[in-house]
Amino acid sequence: MAPIRGTMLLPLDAASYRQHLARHTFLARANKGSTQPDPRLALTRLVEDQVRQALAQPLGATPWRVLRWEQPDPANRYRPCYRELDGVFKAADGRTVLLEVKASASKNSLKGGLAQLRAAVDTARHAHPGAVGLLCVADLGAWYDEFGEAATWPVQDWFADKDVTLLPWPPRWPEGPTAGLCVCVVPDEVLGGWLPPEPERAIS
Repeated sequence: MAPIRGTMLLPLDAASYRQHLARHTFLARANKGSTQPDPRLALTRLVEDQVRQALAQPLGATPWRVLRWEQPDPANRYRPCYRELDGVFKAADGRTVLLEVKASASKNSLKGGLAQLRAAVDTARHAHPGAVGLLCVADLGAWYDEFGEAATWPVQDWFADKDVTLLPWPPRWPEGPTAGLCVCVVPDEVLGGWLPPEPERAIS
C-alpha cells in the first residue's frame, strides 16, 4: 500500500465529504448521462439500517460513517480519498469497529466484502491502531431475483479458511482477541421480518 497520511473518521454530513460527493456525482452524470435507479438500492439500505440498529445495543454507535485519508497520486502529490462505511461502532474495550454489510451471499459478494473491509481496517489503523472489522451478510437472494441465487450451502462455511472470527446473530462481541475481521450472518427468519410485506415483494 502507498504511504498514507491524514487518516480520520468523519460523519456523512462533513463538508469535505459533501463536496467530494457533489463533484463525483456531477462527473458521473456528465460521462454517463441519465441512468435508471438500481432497484436493489432501497432494499440494501433497509438491510443496512436494520443491521445498524441491531448493533447499537451490543456496541456503541458513533456518528462516523466516512473514512478519509490522503495518499500520493502519480505526480507524488497527496490527494484526499474517501470511503463510505456502513457503520462505525465502539466496542466496550475501546476498539473501533468498522461495519460492512452485504445483501447477497454470492461468493463474489462475500469475497468483495471481505476485501473492502480488510482494506478499510488497514487504513483506519493509521489513526485507530486497535480498529477491527465486522462483515454482516444478509442473503436477499432467497427473496429477490435481483440479488442472485440464494446460497445452497451454509454461508459461514465459506469463511472457514479466511482468518476471520465468526460471531453469532445478534452479534455478541468477544471479550478476548479476534482475528481482526469478524463475520456474522443474519438468519433468514430475521431477514424475512425486515422485508416489505407481500404485494411489494419481487418474488418470481
